[in-house]
Amino acid sequence: MSDASQRLIFENADVRGEIVQLDEVLAAICEHHAYPPAVARLLGEAAAAAALMCATIRSDGVLSLQVEGGEEAAVSMLLVQIDAADGTLRGTARYRGEPGRGGLAELCAGGRLAITIEPEEGQRYQGVVGLDEGGLAATLEGYFRDSEQLPTRLHLACDGRRAGGLLLQRLPASGGTRPTEDDPDAWDRIGYLAETLTDRELLERPAHEVLHRLFHQETVRVFEPRTLAFQCRCSAGRIASILRGLGREEVEQVLAEEGVVEVRCQFCGATYRYDRVDVAQVLSDSSAAPGSDRYH
Repeated sequence: MSDASQRLIFENADVRGEIVQLDEVLAAICEHHAYPPAVARLLGEAAAAAALMCATIRSDGVLSLQVEGGEEAAVSMLLVQIDAADGTLRGTARYRGEPGRGGLAELCAGGRLAITIEPEEGQRYQGVVGLDEGGLAATLEGYFRDSEQLPTRLHLACDGRRAGGLLLQRLPASGGTRPTEDDPDAWDRIGYLAETLTDRELLERPAHEVLHRLFHQETVRVFEPRTLAFQCRCSAGRIASILRGLGREEVEQVLAEEGVVEVRCQFCGATYRYDRVDVAQVLSDSSAAPGSDRYH
């Protein structure tokens, strides 16, 4: 399994899990950016975390993990989005200078993490939490504990080229569907087994081998893997809508200074160029729906 996530359920305990491994997805996220190793590792961990959290969404929609660093933070912004409907991801980061070694709380010092869910139907949800010194995994464990009241264990790893993650959650009692009263130590035991997982093992061994090594003495039901892929949602129509949102004065000022308005997508590297004729058409035509591909 590569670039995929896989769900698992412990049959005799109220525990669910998800394992994810990313290869080509991470390469595509980093392809158009010369990210320093520390930034690439943070992006990889965030991408794996988003894929794991996406498995907990009960409806289709877009889940975003966004970290805004403090004023002096080496990494000022980190953003990963995943579409729950088709499993497509994208991500980007902004940083200052050449960030060295360090974890999430150090590189994004003074920052906060926002978890946003935009369902296809229903209300938008956002939760904001402070950054834990233990890293992104510890930050999200705290989020699930305090905001969702779900005891959660997360293991995230990234070497800059591959990323992986394992999520375990203790669910509310199932009312007898699974006899947890006959195995009250299940959550602690499963968590102890998960703690033996190493970063290298998670990144280099196939998912089924990882799960077998960890939980071969447990009764586990493993579902078919779900393929994940990189995909950007930028389009000429979306960019045109952004330009109209900026306003005529600002856009025309850029045009006067540069001779052309150029917008580069920070996710996929695509460049959109608008000369005077294009700008005039964009600003005068408000009928094009945002997200359309009317402009080229």
